[in-house]
This record gives sequence, structure tokens and C-alpha cells, in this order.
Amino acid sequence: MFWAGAYVTGPTTGAIHSASSVAPNGTTEQYGAVARVAGQIVSGKDYSLHLGADAEWLIQPLHNLVTGAQTLTLSDRPELRIDPTTLISTGAIANASGSQVYSVEAAATYGPLILQGEYYWFNVDRGAVTGLPPVGARSVKLQGGYAQAGYVLTGETHAYNSASASYGGIKPAHPFSLDGGGCGAWEIAGRVSTIDLNDQLGTATGIAGGWQTVYTAALNWYVNGNVRFMLDYLHGDVSKQASATSVADVGSKFDAVALRTQVAF
Repeated sequence: MFWAGAYVTGPTTGAIHSASSVAPNGTTEQYGAVARVAGQIVSGKDYSLHLGADAEWLIQPLHNLVTGAQTLTLSDRPELRIDPTTLISTGAIANASGSQVYSVEAAATYGPLILQGEYYWFNVDRGAVTGLPPVGARSVKLQGGYAQAGYVLTGETHAYNSASASYGGIKPAHPFSLDGGGCGAWEIAGRVSTIDLNDQLGTATGIAGGWQTVYTAALNWYVNGNVRFMLDYLHGDVSKQASATSVADVGSKFDAVALRTQVAF
């Protein structure tokens, strides 16, 4: 079960691509590419192992046709995406001439147990022609990743989807029924994720985007093959300096409880 794919991406639909002074200013068309290889390298009756890797390239960043600025901003929201607020952000990285993202992924199942994780490395080239930063500050390096585990209390196993090279949800062996025919499938899960948007702190050209870690505990109920409920508790810890040269802490902590419902057909 081997999967491979490659894509070329273009500009955002509706973006202004002329030197207009009307806000927002016009920009050049950006383009990039992404490639991924993955597969289930081990598969048995009640166990399996998946490995994969991914690479992304921002070949041509946006270029402001009025001001000449060529910037790139990286940010992330807490994993509960109801609130669009971003607690960590690099701000506009000046003179961005390109960017690359590389990642590795692994997942495994053993009966009702599933383990999964990914790690990412980000690189932003600061070699744009105008206003070059000092030598040694032309590359911004960032990183992040997550690890998670789940255990299905009722014994079912996450099925592997070879069309997307990933594990899917649970199909209950005994769907819930009011007449006592079944209780569906129940799963407990935990997750920790972290992303570091800091680089070269203590220098004038450093990036103080912040460091965010989120811990999640979950209880999932798969009512049947079409409906599930997910109860999540999240605790987030954000460490962030006021600037690359200031140690003043402007970070935050948060707690959240969420109940979500999903219907698929």
C-alpha cells in the first residue's frame, strides 16, 4: 500500500495582481509545490505500521507591487479552531525570497491501540534583493510537531485508507440501538502538540513568534458508521517574548472544553 503525490499551487483566486494603490495593494502571483510519499509498510491481522514524508516549497512569495515589500508571516491558532485568534505569530518576516517545509510521519496500530505523530521543519530564506539583513540572518528556522494515542475501549481497530495513506475512523461492531442491541464504539485519546516560532532570540534580526504547547484529552463515541460525538479538554501554554531582544513575557495560558458532533454520509 504505497502512496505518492505531487502538486503545483498557484495564487489565491481574486487577488489583485496589478500595481494598484487601492487597499489591499496589488501583489505578484505566488506559486509553490508540494510532494508526499507514504505507505503501510507492515500489515498483519491485528497490527500495522505506516511511514511517510512530505516536502513543500514556496518558490515565489507574494511581492507587494506598490511598496516593494516581500514578506512572509507564519502563525498558528490553538487546536480548538472556534476562535480565530492567533496566540503565536512571527509577524511579517522581511525580505522573504522563498520557504521550505519538510516533515516525517509515522503511525501504527495494535488491536484497538493507535499511535500517530508528525514533525515539521520550516525554513524561510531571507535573500530578497531589497534591504538584505546581515549575513547569518538570511535564513529563519522553525519547527513543530505532535504525538497522539488512542485506545478503543470496545475493541474495534482504525481502518487504513490506502487512497489517502492514512488511518480513518472507527466503524462500530455493535452500533448503538435503543432496544439494547449495541452501545456503539468508545475511544479514549490523548495528544500533545508543540510549535516553536522563535529564531535567533537576542539578536536584532531574530524572530520572537512564541512557543505554543497544547495538551488534549478526549473521549470519542462512535454511535454508528455515520455519527460520532467528541468530548475534548485542552490545556495550552504559550511562551512569548515581547520582541527578539526583550525578555518581557507576553505569553498566555488557556483551558477549553469542547463537545463536537460529526455526521458523515
